[in-house]
Amino acid sequence: MGFVRRHWFLFALLILIPAGMLGGQSPAIANTVERLLSTQVVVFGVLFAMSFTLKLEQIRRTALRPWAAMFAVLVNLVVLPLTAWLVSRWDAAGPFAAGLLIVGVVPSTLASAAVWTRRAGGNDAIPLLVTLLTNGLCFLAIPFWLWLLLGESVPIDAAALMQRLIWAALLPMALGQMVRFWKPARDWADSKKPLIGMAAQIGILGIVLVGSLRTGPVLLASTSGLSALSIAAVGIQCFLIHAAGLLVAWLGCRAVSASAENTVGVMFAGSQKTLPIAVDLATSPLLLATGLSPLAILPPLTFHVLQLIVDTVVAERAAAFTKAPETDR
Repeated sequence: MGFVRRHWFLFALLILIPAGMLGGQSPAIANTVERLLSTQVVVFGVLFAMSFTLKLEQIRRTALRPWAAMFAVLVNLVVLPLTAWLVSRWDAAGPFAAGLLIVGVVPSTLASAAVWTRRAGGNDAIPLLVTLLTNGLCFLAIPFWLWLLLGESVPIDAAALMQRLIWAALLPMALGQMVRFWKPARDWADSKKPLIGMAAQIGILGIVLVGSLRTGPVLLASTSGLSALSIAAVGIQCFLIHAAGLLVAWLGCRAVSASAENTVGVMFAGSQKTLPIAVDLATSPLLLATGLSPLAILPPLTFHVLQLIVDTVVAERAAAFTKAPETDR
């Protein structure tokens, strides 16, 4: 039971992902779960919780010495797009190449990087800052990289993206810090930090469940007729992209003798990618009209699942170096 307790999140992922994909075949189940569990509300709550338990001094130190956050942005918006391009050369004319490029060019995830960093005992101010920076720059970065690597110009609704960033990320982070100005709330947050962190992890599981419900039918329809070998190849390619982000982030931090806490934050913030924007691009009528294969949706879905599983294992290992409390895991 100790092994299960220690790795409860990984076991939950392995159960929820296939269960969600199967449940998504039933419109009644999918509609009921989505009606009861709004991902926008959950993301808002997770980011509020992470900010609420984050000391202002930690944010100030990270902002005054922003090299770690800036390096994570570099990994996320430069290293990963180039890695995705290299990996896509494996079968440049295949139906998945464009999907792999889309994986590489989208911004860092909104919530899970901060949760995994906290889980591993790292500096969770880094992924929160990287979330704001990469999502704030994505209306410039995405069209640039897709034009350079895919040869297609994709108009991006900058106003809609910025509005999404403000409501989904900036507002809950700001509210979390504002509530901390009230001393009783601040003391309660500091004393209940492990419990709040676990609640945030459960929130991530809720997001995973809804994502699985939504993408299961799409994945089933898109992959009909595909061989298991081709699907496995996409999995390997997505793993290589994510692993490259983790490795480059770790090597860069090690080269400057960064602390274990900062290294963990850079690794997760630099290597993780958001799913909603990737799915929007892969199913964009504008891109599909240029000849983009409908199968381009498979790499974003595969990458999302792999980053959750891989980073759960990495967080467990990293916690031994940061001395993260057992209750945070």
